[in-house]
Amino acid sequence: MWSLCLNYYVGSSWLMKVKKLPMILALHLKRFKYMDQLHRYTKLSYRVVFPLELRLFNTSGDATNPDRMYDLVAVVVHCGSGPNRGHYIAIVKSHDFWLLFDDDIVEKIDAQAIEEFYGLTSDISKNSESGYILFYQSRD
Repeated sequence: MWSLCLNYYVGSSWLMKVKKLPMILALHLKRFKYMDQLHRYTKLSYRVVFPLELRLFNTSGDATNPDRMYDLVAVVVHCGSGPNRGHYIAIVKSHDFWLLFDDDIVEKIDAQAIEEFYGLTSDISKNSESGYILFYQSRD
């Protein structure tokens, strides 16, 4: 677990460096926002392109491997228009292929199909299937 972080104040923002990079990196994308005028949360369906390979550089004081490579191994996807309306599915890499888990249905998908879960390119429809939590595994 990587709860030990170094925080720096730079200009008008904070910079955080991780002391030691984790073997499994979980990234939670902000997909819901509380709207004061609506008095409820709404879904943020903006497009977030997440790579199959991720190199973290200049984020760590980890002297053994400061530029660690990670591979995407799982994605939790929110399907629907809001936090109280919708459904969650999981996409998991198993050996050299990807599996989509939707309740009791499991199907094999191509790595290219993951692009469908980046989010919307426009806000025409709020009902979308969007990557919500990304899991990356270190190559080391």
